[in-house]
Amino acid sequence: MNPYCVQIGDKVKVIVDGAIRELEIVDLPVGDPKRGVISYLSPLASALLGKRFPSRVVVRLPNGKDLECRLLGRAI
Repeated sequence: MNPYCVQIGDKVKVIVDGAIRELEIVDLPVGDPKRGVISYLSPLASALLGKRFPSRVVVRLPNGKDLECRLLGRAI
């Protein structure tokens, strides 16, 4: 496991829409975003996987819009 890259199973801190959130990327096809659990298949998780800390990440949403977020580091 590379301690500097986001992988499935990681809990990370990100800034999304100006708010700091802790997210866990899981290997299930469905997550629970309200609880901070996102599937590796989601657009946000797909954009975060393999990124290093800290990073700015642009996520292409299904509606065609871009969402910019900032990857801060691992969550505890």
